Amino acid sequence: MKLCKVVAIFDELKLQTVEQALLRHGIEGFTIHPVSGRGRYFDSFNENRLIKHIQIEIYALEQDAPTIRNCIVDAAHSNTQSEGLVSIVPINDLYWIHDKRSALEADFQCREL
Repeated sequence: MKLCKVVAIFDELKLQTVEQALLRHGIEGFTIHPVSGRGRYFDSFNENRLIKHIQIEIYALEQDAPTIRNCIVDAAHSNTQSEGLVSIVPINDLYWIHDKRSALEADFQCREL
């Protein structure tokens, strides 16, 4: 079993749309962080010029990671500059604290999009 972590950074205004799209496809386990940063676009009206975005992290089976990536990209897309990005990172081991065991393939469910 190969695991990946899908990490996406996108406009905070798209959070509800992304969250609903993930839930519709059976992806219920994710972590959300408010983040700020600067890329090609920056906030020229804000003193520190940083843009507020959301970062979401999802652990998934390697074969499901591209599907999850596409789900996020489709939901977060608004056809504007610097909308964000998505990465897929390989994971060597994932260990559940609550029952002191390594994650199993059965722990991850993703319905087809």
